[in-house]
Amino acid sequence: MKVADAGSSGLRPVAIEARELRKSYGSRTVVSLEELVVYEREVVAVLGPNGAGKSTLFRMLALLEKPDAGWIAYFGRRVDVADLAARRRSAAVFQRPLLFQGSVADNVGFGLRFRRLSRREVKARVGSALALMQIANLAKADVRTLSGGELQRVAIARALVTEPEILFLDEPTSSLDVHVRRRFREDLKRAVEHLAVTVVLITHEHGEALALAHRVAVLQDGAIVQAGTPEEVFTYPRNAFVADLSGAETIWHGTVLSSRDGLSTVRTEAGITAEVVCEASPGSTVVLAIRPEDVALAAGPEPGPAASAPSMSQALALPLTSVRNRWSGTVHAVTSAGPLVRVVVALDCEKPSTTTFAGEGEVISLITRASAEELALAPGVRVTASVKATALQVLTG
Repeated sequence: MKVADAGSSGLRPVAIEARELRKSYGSRTVVSLEELVVYEREVVAVLGPNGAGKSTLFRMLALLEKPDAGWIAYFGRRVDVADLAARRRSAAVFQRPLLFQGSVADNVGFGLRFRRLSRREVKARVGSALALMQIANLAKADVRTLSGGELQRVAIARALVTEPEILFLDEPTSSLDVHVRRRFREDLKRAVEHLAVTVVLITHEHGEALALAHRVAVLQDGAIVQAGTPEEVFTYPRNAFVADLSGAETIWHGTVLSSRDGLSTVRTEAGITAEVVCEASPGSTVVLAIRPEDVALAAGPEPGPAASAPSMSQALALPLTSVRNRWSGTVHAVTSAGPLVRVVVALDCEKPSTTTFAGEGEVISLITRASAEELALAPGVRVTASVKATALQVLTG
C-alpha cells in the first residue's frame, strides 16, 4: 500500500522510496512492505503497536540493516548499508540516546570532527544546533547530569548539526515524562521546519503523529494497512485495528438491521441498538468505533420500555435533543487522564461485558474533571451515555 501518491505531493521530488521490502527472523516475517514513498521536506509518521515491525523498518530505511528482499532509494538513487555517501546524507536518533561521557558540546560536535571543518566552524554549528533545540545553556554540562528530556535534545542536536537531508526518529518521546513531551514536540517541530529536513518518525502514540506528522502510515504485522493525513486516518479509519490505534477506545461488532435515508440501525453482538450515518445493506456486518471524547454522560438511566410513553408533565421535562443514541448503564471504573477523567460504563444489554477495556457491552467516555465531580461519578453510579449518529465511525466487518 502506498504512503503517498503524486496527487498528494504536488511536484515535490521523492526523498525516500522503498519497494517490496521483506525482512524475516527465522520463520517469522517481521516486515512485508509493498511500497513506501516519502517526499522531500515532509514528516511521515509510521504508527504501530509494539511488535508491528516499526523498529526493523526504521533500521532498514536508515541503512542500518539489510533487507532480505526489495530495495530502497534516496533521491532517486538506490542505496544500501554499504553506501557511505548515502548514510552521510541521513541521521538517526534512537529511542534511548547513544551518548558518550563528556560535555554536551563535545557530544553534539562529535560527527563534525570527521568532516575536516575548522574549529571555528565546528563551534558555530554546534552553537546553532544547541540553540535550535533550546539547550545552549547546557553546552558545558556533563551529559551524566542531564534529565531524560535534555538527553534526547542533545541526541537530536547531534543529528541536526551534520545538516542531514533525511532524519530518522525512533520513538523520540517515549522515555519522557508526560509533562515534558508537549514542549519537546513543539521544539522538535520548529527545528524540523526551520531546517526543511525530510523526517521519518517511528511511534506508537497517535498524539505524537498528530502533533508532528504531515502524513501517517499505520503498520500492522509489518505491512502498511492505511496511510494519509492524520485527519484522514484518525477520522476515517479503514478497519478496527486502525480505529483502536488512533484512539477510538470503544469497538463494537454488529449487524445492520435496517437502512433508510442515509441512516442505518445496527444491533451489536452484545444486543445494543445504535443508529449510525451510513448506507449499508440489511444483514451486512459492520464494526462501530467510538472515540471517548464523543461520548457524553448524564446522571441517571434513560427511561426504560415501561416508560417509553411518558406523561405530559414528564415529556415537558425531557429535553429535546438531536442525539440519536442514548444508552443506560452503570459506571464500572473512573480513572484520571491528566486534566480529564476516563469513565468506563457497563451498558444495560443482553450480553454484559466482563472486561474493563473495549468490551462489546461497554462504552468509554473522556470528560472533564469538573463534569465528573458534578455527576458524582463512581463505580456503581447509574448514568446515560449519549453519542450522535454522526460520531460513530462505521467500518467494514
